Amino acid sequence: MSGTPPRDRPWQNDPWRDTRAKVEGAFSQFRNGTRGLLLPLFTWPLLFDVVVEVVRGNTRGLVAAGLGILLPLLAVRTLRRGRRGDTRRAAILVAVATGLVALLGARMDMPIPLLLAAGAWLGTRLMYDGAQVEVDPPAAPAPPPPPGPLAEHRARLARISAEPRMAGIAQAMDAVLDDLDARPDRLPLARRFLAVHLDGLDRIAQRLAAGAEPPAGLPQLLTDMQGAADDLRTKLRAEESAALDIQVKVLSERLRQEGYA
Repeated sequence: MSGTPPRDRPWQNDPWRDTRAKVEGAFSQFRNGTRGLLLPLFTWPLLFDVVVEVVRGNTRGLVAAGLGILLPLLAVRTLRRGRRGDTRRAAILVAVATGLVALLGARMDMPIPLLLAAGAWLGTRLMYDGAQVEVDPPAAPAPPPPPGPLAEHRARLARISAEPRMAGIAQAMDAVLDDLDARPDRLPLARRFLAVHLDGLDRIAQRLAAGAEPPAGLPQLLTDMQGAADDLRTKLRAEESAALDIQVKVLSERLRQEGYA
């Protein structure tokens, strides 16, 4: 059987196969595009009933007719959303609308409204169950991470770095922020330094960007501030070295006490 040439297998040479596939694809696309639009067609008699109930002044009938129109429209919106469980929700809405119209509008006795609601629920499920693949709702976007303790300082430094004449001090301050990023527990020691220096440099950069002529003492001031930034880094590293020296001594003493050294 496996050696039979393709011309002896007519089901593999069907000239209408591609045409049927295109027609089925177009029909499936049309069905998905018109999903749920038939539901409001079943409620068109209620449009005339609304007019009649308004003329009669029958509030109960008007409410029943209004709900009988609005709930199927809400069911259409739910169906066309295409999320998982929407067919079930739409069927419940149609069933509630049918039951309310029968109970309040037509004033049918129980259990007739319940039977009609059950029939509307079943009919909606039969019409739309499996007609479209329902998907889970999209996951909520993850909240943005909270700003770091140096976020505001980084923003100021970015404005300062935009001024070419302040490239040297901007690089020095960036190195300070990098050191504090590595050891954020040292930030309290440098908080006042950052506030004073970055605030002043930010104001200077704004004036220069606005076209102000730099005074004669500005280069020396920037040099002094750069030296202060380098001194702060040296101080922070010295404190780290001192802390490490203390840890080494404490560990060595403990090892001797425990008899391991």
